[in-house]
Amino acid sequence: MANQESQTYVILTPAGVLHGFSQIDPSEQQRALQAMLAPEQTLSAYEWGERYSDLWLDIFIEEGWVELLEAPILAPQVQLDNFLRYVSASLSGSRRVAIASDEGFCIAKLGFTQEEADTLCVAAADFFSFLQRQRQRGWAVQGQAVSFFSTIDMLLPNTSFVFLWINDAGYWIIIEDEPLLNNRAFVELVWGIKSTGERFKRRAQVGVEEETDASDTTEVSDASDTTEASAQP
Repeated sequence: MANQESQTYVILTPAGVLHGFSQIDPSEQQRALQAMLAPEQTLSAYEWGERYSDLWLDIFIEEGWVELLEAPILAPQVQLDNFLRYVSASLSGSRRVAIASDEGFCIAKLGFTQEEADTLCVAAADFFSFLQRQRQRGWAVQGQAVSFFSTIDMLLPNTSFVFLWINDAGYWIIIEDEPLLNNRAFVELVWGIKSTGERFKRRAQVGVEEETDASDTTEVSDASDTTEASAQP
């Protein structure tokens, strides 16, 4: 059984992404879902089950949050602006997509002018503040998305904002025209944001460790010089 699981890989579905990254304080099961978007490549079912639970995996598959793969997929390793060129057609019919922080800064964009992107990103931050205020007032807002329509029939939105917590930070994915989220491109976009943040964090940690080692070496050298100086007659 273990050998069979080691040849099967796990990845989130779009529904799994929306559920797993929906909360600022995720549950243990949500953290387990997030772990499936590993920094380098998809985990095998065996690797993931060793860390978490085979029972959870069965539940996640039944809920439609996880799908099984026969071969691993590498994590996105490109800058977000470049990656948007790859996934934008699958997310928006007009190929207009932007990524904003919860503070309203434009992180990446495609198809929008800089002014348009900045305006939408600031609007996204306002929506985030609105959601936070309503929760404090006791309105249990379900879901993390806002869509705007230009016609009263509300069939196709003009602009949609999808909010997710990734690596303990808030992000808005802004999509012009119909939001096409039910595909692998949406999963890979979130995976790209997550893996980029994790690689940056690792590089920062390595930099701090190298600075600490260099500082310790300097202190030892200074202490040695002081000892030698004091030992001289």
